[in-house]
Amino acid sequence: MASGPRSRLKGGMAKVRIAMGLAVLAPLITFAALLLTRNGIVSLDVGLDVLTLQVAQVVAWFALGFAVLSLAMSVQQFRRLGLISIAIVIVCAAVAAAFFVQSRSIAVAGPLDVSTDLTEPPAVPGATGAPVACPGVQAVMTQVAPEKATDALQAAGFSVTESQLFRSRGVRDGFWFGMGHEAVVRIRPGRTDVRVVARYDHTDGGATCKVAAALVAALQAAA
Repeated sequence: MASGPRSRLKGGMAKVRIAMGLAVLAPLITFAALLLTRNGIVSLDVGLDVLTLQVAQVVAWFALGFAVLSLAMSVQQFRRLGLISIAIVIVCAAVAAAFFVQSRSIAVAGPLDVSTDLTEPPAVPGATGAPVACPGVQAVMTQVAPEKATDALQAAGFSVTESQLFRSRGVRDGFWFGMGHEAVVRIRPGRTDVRVVARYDHTDGGATCKVAAALVAALQAAA
């Protein structure tokens, strides 16, 4: 008689341990994909689209399902396993929700080459095609001092690679899968324009516009 409850408790603990392992498996896959992509071992499409948004996301949802099942099967040992089972369900639900939100966000196609001057955009080495405008992102209608332009680039997360009297340039290496940007600040009498170009060819959920907005905001604050 005594062995029955002990056996059920051991079985319940085993399921809890499996659920705990599954709860961290999807983030571990994502981290591994991030390292592989940033080190050039796999392409951005493979690291982000396949390993993260497909494989890791499936694992995250499977972990949530197993955690819910584990909670349901631990009812008889709820005093010992209930709280930890609930905690695992919450963690798995948060991880799965994060994957769901991120996959929908990254799928949004935003411009990858943006400028505040479409008539005569600032030149960015290697950039091809015509930039587009971002809603609400406009030129700074003043001649920003060169040192202020450099400060604004740094404030927006860029490493300055060029600083001249009427032009500053910087690069920004994104942590997530190396999705970085290159930016140029062009200074003219009565006007300062920016151009931000993504250093990748992938939908980014409008990240390039957000980077350009942050740079313009930093310039306005420095003006």
